[in-house]
Amino acid sequence: MPATLRVLLDDGSFPVRSLTGLDDDALDLPLSWVHSSDLLDPTPWLESGNLLLTNGAQFSDDPDAETVAAYCRRLRAHGVVGVGFATDIIHARVPAAVVRAGEAAGLPIVEIAGRAPFIGIIRFVADILAAERAARFSWLLDAQRAVARAAVRDDGLREILHTLSRLLGAWVDLYDAVGGRLALPGLRSAPDDVEGEVGREVRRLLERRTAASLVIPSANGALLQTIGQSSRLRGVLAVGGPEPLDPAGRDLVATVVALASIALEQQRNLQTSMRGVRAGVVDMLVAGQEDTARRVAASSLGGLPAAPHLVGVVRDAAAVPGLLDELDLVSSDPQRLFSAERGDDVIVLLAEGAGDALAALAERRGLAVGTARHGAGEALASTLRHAEQAARDAAPGHLRAYAELAGRGLVEALRERGGSVLARTVLQPLEALPVEERERLRASARAWLEANGAWDPAARGLGIHRHTLRARMAHLEQLLQLDLSSFAARAELWAALEFADPE
Repeated sequence: MPATLRVLLDDGSFPVRSLTGLDDDALDLPLSWVHSSDLLDPTPWLESGNLLLTNGAQFSDDPDAETVAAYCRRLRAHGVVGVGFATDIIHARVPAAVVRAGEAAGLPIVEIAGRAPFIGIIRFVADILAAERAARFSWLLDAQRAVARAAVRDDGLREILHTLSRLLGAWVDLYDAVGGRLALPGLRSAPDDVEGEVGREVRRLLERRTAASLVIPSANGALLQTIGQSSRLRGVLAVGGPEPLDPAGRDLVATVVALASIALEQQRNLQTSMRGVRAGVVDMLVAGQEDTARRVAASSLGGLPAAPHLVGVVRDAAAVPGLLDELDLVSSDPQRLFSAERGDDVIVLLAEGAGDALAALAERRGLAVGTARHGAGEALASTLRHAEQAARDAAPGHLRAYAELAGRGLVEALRERGGSVLARTVLQPLEALPVEERERLRASARAWLEANGAWDPAARGLGIHRHTLRARMAHLEQLLQLDLSSFAARAELWAALEFADPE
């Protein structure tokens, strides 16, 4: 229970009463200490949160209204919680000007009657503060023990952060060494209205390349603390809630940062080894040694997603700072999400229903990701080629499913991937001809190809003699340097006419 004006007024141990109107905020504002002074300006000896006690020696029975008003405004601006004004010593009652000035300044004025000793009030508040500190210290010890227990669980880092969030009733975010926010399922993250500012301050903190902490007043006092040594920062822990953390809360965050530093370092060494094992498992799967791969994964990694599942390819993932660390964190259940490096890419096996996690990662990190569905008994090498093709077709920040790509058909895929540019190159020799002759040759070629190379039907469709059509096609062969007696050349001509932009 914190020391407040409400506690002092309700206790009944002292003859005190409020002379100014007090709302709940004023009544419940915590007192940091009680100080006594009869100076007209005691602020150099006061701190925010203090309760000031005075005998009123600085005021006459009818003090100057402006002097009293300036006194109350000065105390209020300094953060003084209220003024306890003793009566029956110098003043028989609190001067009316003091009460009016306190009301106007929003500074509570409390009468202390019956020559009540100030030391009793000071000791009363000091005892409450001491009890509160003892309670918070006891809470801190219990909290530190809870965090220590979480640290030795299978997924220590994640459990530490979940425990911290629960104990503080706060949101918790973990950022990697380049300022990217890591996705930790189930962990309460910063609300949208403060996440942007927190992310900017995290990156600024990391740019200093030294161990440091920072409080963001505009984000309700959110606390940022770097993880790791100045020469080798591992990331930043961000913690915040409705109110700034008190000293016990900050001490708990410091404990978590120390444990997180150790956990990240140990995890880094372990994950380096485990990444090699995961890469070997994927190599075996691609080579068709599925039974062996699954036995290895079950004994050393916790298993693999069961078929049917998705195969994902994250293109050029090795060049994305911190991505492998984030995948290590979100891959705590390998039967749901399994990742492994393969060349410059990362291969991800996802249980059905887990695709949204990969799509969210792609969007947040600006990754080009492709997926393909892998059924039981199918060759993973074939599915992987499909996923790689989808990844090549995906734009940064997007996930492309191979089924979507295949559903468009080969022609549309070629058209989207620059077919029109190549088509214009193939047909470029026609540009030297007059427009009328050029269009005549193009129309003749289309009619002939649509007739599957049959001269008579094509000529009838054009309203010309078949010998005329043969002459036109011979001219076209010569211009384009194509031997239209071969299927490959006919297919190339058809594709060029299909993809070329209309005149």
